[in-house]
Amino acid sequence: MGKPFTPSIDQTVSPANDGTTLRVAFPQAKVTKAATNLTTEEAKPTPTLSIAVAALKSTPSTKHVVVCLDLDAPFPSLNFMSPILHGLHTDLIAGAADGDGFAPLEGGIEWTVPYVGPGPPKPSSPHRYIFMVFEQPEGLGTAEIKSRLGFGEEVGIWPRIRWEEETFEKKLGLGKVLAATYYLTRA
Repeated sequence: MGKPFTPSIDQTVSPANDGTTLRVAFPQAKVTKAATNLTTEEAKPTPTLSIAVAALKSTPSTKHVVVCLDLDAPFPSLNFMSPILHGLHTDLIAGAADGDGFAPLEGGIEWTVPYVGPGPPKPSSPHRYIFMVFEQPEGLGTAEIKSRLGFGEEVGIWPRIRWEEETFEKKLGLGKVLAATYYLTRA
């Protein structure tokens, strides 16, 4: 589908990634493996996220950054607007693990760039909406992240279109993706 992206994105959508290191939960649906099909209505509300404890690499107080992107706008075969940033959440800390070995990502009061649900156009084949979790560098908070990215109080549509993921990762000094998954949605 479309053009190659960055190493972190390509790794996320690789057939080798089964998406079982990150769970994305909506009120009426859950993504527990990569390429789960969701309706636009199911994926519209802001999700909660849980990371596999085995994917965590640092102390319990380590903060995390989550990025959500649409890789296929406006169409998977003609994705010149992609990726589109659908949400950015910072200052997340892994909570207590559940019986399945997953810890909720908590603590960030609100999304740094609010989550926007999917909205592929009607004639399009399914779009891939990916979620990637990175370790947030120590001492780097939400205000500094917004400053480094040139974001004001609110982030409109234009900074989200043709999101430069590799530049974003470099500006924040992010390492490798700790956990990732994606879902598919069509209109």
